[in-house]
Amino acid sequence: MLANHTKWMNFAILQGLRSKGATGKNPPVGCVIVKNDMLLSYGRTGVSGRPHAEEEAINNVSDKKYLLGSLMYVTLEPCAHKNKNGVSCAEQIYKSGIKEVFVSCIDPDNRTNRKGIDFLKKKDIKVHENFMTGEASKLYNGFFSRIFYKKPYISLKIACSLDGKIALKNNKSKWITNELSRSYSHFLRSQNDAIMTSSSTILNDNPRMNCRLNGLERRSPTKIILDRYLKVSSNYKIYDQSIKSDIFLYSVLQKKHHLNENKFVKKIKVDKKLNNEDFFNFIFKDLASKGINNLLIETGSIINTLLLSLNLVDELLIFRSGNIIGNDGLPFVNKLNFLEINQLTNYKISSLKTFEDNILEIRNLTNKDNRCSQV
Repeated sequence: MLANHTKWMNFAILQGLRSKGATGKNPPVGCVIVKNDMLLSYGRTGVSGRPHAEEEAINNVSDKKYLLGSLMYVTLEPCAHKNKNGVSCAEQIYKSGIKEVFVSCIDPDNRTNRKGIDFLKKKDIKVHENFMTGEASKLYNGFFSRIFYKKPYISLKIACSLDGKIALKNNKSKWITNELSRSYSHFLRSQNDAIMTSSSTILNDNPRMNCRLNGLERRSPTKIILDRYLKVSSNYKIYDQSIKSDIFLYSVLQKKHHLNENKFVKKIKVDKKLNNEDFFNFIFKDLASKGINNLLIETGSIINTLLLSLNLVDELLIFRSGNIIGNDGLPFVNKLNFLEINQLTNYKISSLKTFEDNILEIRNLTNKDNRCSQV
C-alpha cells in the first residue's frame, strides 16, 4: 500500500511543478484526490495564486458524494486562512467528507503554520505529516527562502564549454551550447518568478530575457536589471514590453529623464556607499518584499564572481557543452582569492540532464538547511 501512497504523492508533486513560476508570491501546490486507489481528481495552484490546489481538486468533482471517504495527497499544508468566499482549504476538505490527508510540507506562513493540520485533526480527519518531504521540498526552495531569510532562492545559470569558458576572449559566445540546452533554459525561465541580468550583459549580448517556448510565453519572468551607472538606453531588447510588463531597475544614480518613456520600468535607487554584499542583500530583500520567491540570474563572470565570493548563490545551473576553448576563453568565474582548500564553497550535485552532447549540472549549496520539515 505504501507504494501506492508514493505514486499518488508523486503525481501531486508533478502538479505543483506544473504551476511553479506562475503562482505569484503564493507557493505552487499540487493536490490529488483518490478513492479505492483510483484517481478521482487533481488540482494545482492557479495563476497568481488562486484558486488553491485543494479547492480546484475538490471543485473538479462534479458529484460531491464521491468525495466521501476519499484520500487527499497535497504537497503543502492546507491553508487555515479564508479565501474570498470566507472558507479555508482546511474547511473545504472537512466539509467535502475526505477522511484522510497526506501532507508533504508544513506551511511556514503564520496564517496557516500547523493551524490547517490541527483543524483537520480536530475534525477527526487522519493526517500524515511530512510524507515524502524530501521529494516535495524542491517546490518550496523559493517560498521558504523568502519566508525564513527574506530573500529569494537564487539560481545562477551558466552556459559554458567543457572547460568552463563562457566566451572567446573577443566576447563571442553564440552559441556555446546546443539548441536543446537553450530550449530547456527557456523552460527554467518559465519556472522562476524573476530573472536578473547586468548592464554589461545587456550591452554585450542584447538579450530579451524572456521565455520563448511555444505555449509558455505568458510564463516569462519579471525582468530585473542591475545598472549601477545607468549605462543601458531604452533601445535594447530587454526593455521590450512583455506579458509581465514591470521591469525593476536597480542603480546608484538617478537621472531625471532616464527611461521616462518606458512607464513600465520601476527604478529603485541603491545607496552608492554600500559594499558589494550589502548592495546585493538590499536588492534581494527588496525583491522578497515584492513577493519574488525564485530568482534566476544570467550574467557574466564579474557578477558571477561577486555572488559566488559572497556565498549568495543557492543553486548552480551549469549547461556544459562538449567544446574545449582553453585559455583563449573567458571563464564563468574569476579569482575568488581562497587560500586554503577548506575555505572552498561546495555545491553538491543534485541532478544531471543530458541534451545530446550537452550536460546540465544542477548543484545546490551544501550548507543550506532544509526547512521544509522543521517548521
